[in-house]
Amino acid sequence: MYRILNTTIKQKTDKVKILLGARQVGKTTLLKDSFPEATYINIEKSNYIDVFNSRDIAAIKDLVYRENNGKITRTLILDEVQRLDDPGLIAKVLYDEWKDIQLIISGSLSLEIANKASESLAGRKKTFKLYPLSFKEKLVQENKIQSNTQSINFDVENKIQFQTELKESMQFGLYPELLNIEDKVNYLQELVDSSILKDVFYLNLVKDTKSLLSLLRLLAYQIGQQINVTELSSRIGIERPTILKYLEILKKTFIIYTLSPYTKKRRDEIGKTEKVYFYDLGIRNAIINDFSPVEFRNDYGSIFENFAINEIIKLNSYYGLNYQPYYWRTKWGSEVDLILQKDTKIYAIEFKLRKASITPAFKNTYAEAQEKIVTLGNIESMIL
Repeated sequence: MYRILNTTIKQKTDKVKILLGARQVGKTTLLKDSFPEATYINIEKSNYIDVFNSRDIAAIKDLVYRENNGKITRTLILDEVQRLDDPGLIAKVLYDEWKDIQLIISGSLSLEIANKASESLAGRKKTFKLYPLSFKEKLVQENKIQSNTQSINFDVENKIQFQTELKESMQFGLYPELLNIEDKVNYLQELVDSSILKDVFYLNLVKDTKSLLSLLRLLAYQIGQQINVTELSSRIGIERPTILKYLEILKKTFIIYTLSPYTKKRRDEIGKTEKVYFYDLGIRNAIINDFSPVEFRNDYGSIFENFAINEIIKLNSYYGLNYQPYYWRTKWGSEVDLILQKDTKIYAIEFKLRKASITPAFKNTYAEAQEKIVTLGNIESMIL
């Protein structure tokens, strides 16, 4: 199964590889395809939690050899490691005391993996992030383009088909399993109910799950908008600190992400308030129970913006481009949807269904920035 990350994650390193991403985005498939000879242990589905939590290296080695039918293990994959008490510390013990293996750990909860791993694995880890399919990965898996395609010369029929694929991806999202099933709506609703928030419930990260889901629904109606924590607190009826805690949990379970404002601390620039987006629009549409065709919806423009930014963030991550994403806005309302910044390079990108332009307020302030307008008519140049 074609995933852009497949080539990168196979590159040799002497560090622990950490693969993070939401449930059902294809982490297990990616790891098994990339490392077919590895010993693979799903912590969630095994009875091995106590053994790994003990950090008894002899007992862990014995378990792994038995799991691998007594054969020497060169690569060990531990999946769903958020179920362990301290996955970072356990990975550190294995890294320090079992020198002749490549250790790969994977999980769906950054809150329990990345933070502790950062403390325990300083200088010992290389982190990868897997998203739902990129639009290019979807087309390759459907045999509609080749993996080395970088641009398409459309005739009228192909352009119509490409637009249809785009709209379907904005309507149902890009989870890999959607390529294999007919009832996409039921799959996405089940995914939200039984899987996406599974770690939140299982690890008791939130006591008032009703309020968390209420927050999630409000955010789903506000994609591409600035987060007003005070307003959210008032509407849901919980305190500001709790709203902030819930926002962090939703980020670290890979449901939402936010963009911070780009600023050089000019007085007229917004400097703190973040904008919210969903990693997958199918999940977002399931949360608000609206799968109507996007072209007939009032939020079509916001959906397109969220979709396009998602695609850019995926490719930026997979290809190691290292651009930092922001948005830009003044106190008077002038705005640019996406700013990509690295070193002295600045790209200002505006997303509109048809025509648009970069606001003169930004051009006058950042004359060195390169500009790009992304529309339904030219988006392929940014995402293929």
